[in-house]
Amino acid sequence: MRLSKFITENEEEILQEFEDFARTRTEPGRDMDITELRDDARGILKVIALDLEAPQSEHAKERKAKGDAPPSGGTTEDTPAEKHGTERAMSDFSLEETVSEYRALRASVLRLWTASGGIEADPATLEDITRFDEAIDQALAESINRYSLEIDRLREEQATEGLRIEKEVTRARAAFLQIVSHEMRTPLNAIAGYTHILLEGIRAPVSQPQVEVLRRMNLARQHLSGIVEGILEFQRTGTESAFDLVEVPVEEAIAGLGAIVGPTARDDGLEFTVDVQADGARIRVDRQKLRQVLINLISNAVRSTPEGGRVWLDYVETPEHACLRVHDTGMGIPKEQVEAIFEPFVQIENELNDVRGGVGLGLAISRHLTDGMGGTLTVESELGKGSVFTVALPKIVQG
Repeated sequence: MRLSKFITENEEEILQEFEDFARTRTEPGRDMDITELRDDARGILKVIALDLEAPQSEHAKERKAKGDAPPSGGTTEDTPAEKHGTERAMSDFSLEETVSEYRALRASVLRLWTASGGIEADPATLEDITRFDEAIDQALAESINRYSLEIDRLREEQATEGLRIEKEVTRARAAFLQIVSHEMRTPLNAIAGYTHILLEGIRAPVSQPQVEVLRRMNLARQHLSGIVEGILEFQRTGTESAFDLVEVPVEEAIAGLGAIVGPTARDDGLEFTVDVQADGARIRVDRQKLRQVLINLISNAVRSTPEGGRVWLDYVETPEHACLRVHDTGMGIPKEQVEAIFEPFVQIENELNDVRGGVGLGLAISRHLTDGMGGTLTVESELGKGSVFTVALPKIVQG
């Protein structure tokens, strides 16, 4: 009996053996749609039987010429193998399982055909077997091709959707930050005004204990105002692209910095020094933004360093970069948090943490500003032994 006729007449028996095989290899507890599996196999068998019956028909020629390509010849209808590949890509089946199914279908057909006793040892039978193997391989190639195409399509869709969601979240976050910050700043300004009136005794005399309470209230207000300003600054830097870049010597770019941050460090019982000897090296920066970055870094170092510790700014260079480094002998940063600290609203959390103020935006803003000047902001740290933040800026090579 020719193989095409055997497949047509014994389709149900072939499908049953294929189903039995599928059940035996299914992992315990896994839900498998046997009906769908049989339908896939039934469609593939019908196509293969057509190929075997009329190998020179237009149907067979198209499939032969097509190879691994998607359907052509003016039709947009998927073959059963291509449909099989698409469905597998969209479900939890793996490519390995698809290959295994085709091999099992081939084994079921050949075993039952051999067991039927209708095979004769002649050239026609050998040709049937060869063509059957080719047809199975063709169907498998179509399934794998569509599987790969569908996986690529799904990944592209996921990437596009992920980008859209990210943009929406960014817009919503920026709007939220702006609204909240402005809504908070108005009452804080009122609190500042009324506190000043009370401290000055404009409405009525104030006793010394009351003055102390009002001063503490004012310090808390200043702290909260600083947080709000940080949020507003973060919102601005998220969209800001204008940098006033000028060529300037390194020493000039940081002039007066020690006078700004030094008193705060010394008030906290810390030793603070600036040791920058750049020997005339020049950089192209926005001086105001560079100063903002360094003040952020030094302020963070001061907050994270206990009384009696040390904070200092120094300078090193490479052939391409001028590097300003902020050192501290503070609590350090756990290794798993080193990169996360540059994300918005992240604060270091460990048993040594004694953060005094801040909302976790300073480093995010500082990295954004450094990037905008063509530089990089990195950190090296060891828990319990302090940190070194490095602002590396392109150095202008003198001709």
